[in-house]
Amino acid sequence: MTFATYHAHHARDVAREAVSAFTSSAHFPEGTAQEHIPAFGGRNLFAPIWSVTDKAKQRQVSKPIKVHIYFEDDVFFAENDTLVVVGTGSSPTEAIDDLGKHIIHFYQYYKKLSWNKVTGDAVRLKKIYETLFVETK
Repeated sequence: MTFATYHAHHARDVAREAVSAFTSSAHFPEGTAQEHIPAFGGRNLFAPIWSVTDKAKQRQVSKPIKVHIYFEDDVFFAENDTLVVVGTGSSPTEAIDDLGKHIIHFYQYYKKLSWNKVTGDAVRLKKIYETLFVETK
């Protein structure tokens, strides 16, 4: 998975529907892309994910996915409110890897689901997951 450092800050209370598909309500600073996770120095960290690994295949996302990483009850959590996914692990890297597995699972689930089978928030999620990754030929 490819992600970048994003400084910790207090997240604003913004409804999921008010935020664009994958990005936060705050702008990501330019030039922060790194190939490793930064040292976890506090209780909150925000990092954009640029790609997700599906088995041996690395998938590039169409927009960075903002991930909120935090530590609670001796477990690291990595979550994205827009996609409604949470990953857990014993380290930030494990939590992000777990999050990636959930993202791939729901990507495959919503891609296969026909439009006449979705209602409510599932309509929004299907639209997001259908355009989540850059399609390569």
